[in-house]
Amino acid sequence: MRFFRKFFNKPPLSPRCSVCSRIAADIELYEDSGTWYLKYSGPGGSSGSALEIEHESAQKIQDAFIQPYKYEKIKLADFYDDAGYCIECGKFYCPNHWNISSTGGGRCPNGHFKSLDPHY
Repeated sequence: MRFFRKFFNKPPLSPRCSVCSRIAADIELYEDSGTWYLKYSGPGGSSGSALEIEHESAQKIQDAFIQPYKYEKIKLADFYDDAGYCIECGKFYCPNHWNISSTGGGRCPNGHFKSLDPHY
């Protein structure tokens, strides 16, 4: 397997929490024999094992999680929890700093609401 960051010679894709600097969402993207795979874990949950994705999706993820971060690109990456990004703050927060309720909604440290569950 060739890891995506090595393949594209780019920095790691996992954004850091603006409060504690922990990883806000762990994003692993790699290519093996022409097939792209994504393994994801963020405030709203995880993919479990790696999922096969299209090359176009891999490129959108690559574009979204390279600084400077832009919400328009993050939205195109199509993570239901936006990888922990708060639109109003313009910052990422880790699962510890999203106050997540039992119904799957969360509030960032500044009180902005976001649905973090793909089923709601």
